[in-house]
Amino acid sequence: MSATEYSYLWDGTSDEWALVRLDDGPSAPRYFIVNRVKNRGLIIEDDATYAEVITKMLDHGCRVVTAQELSGK
Repeated sequence: MSATEYSYLWDGTSDEWALVRLDDGPSAPRYFIVNRVKNRGLIIEDDATYAEVITKMLDHGCRVVTAQELSGK
């Protein structure tokens, strides 16, 4: 599967999708794709496709949230 099949995550079709930053350490940040409305994650099993989707989401200004924001705390 290619990253373009996930374009709905960054093309403005829905603002429900966001990225949760999983760490704040000095290394490159890691992200998890979530649907903020349905409170569900999206798993992409192919690592290369996953990395490309994350990059495209960030490049298109998708919202990045914390775990606390997601849980409402």
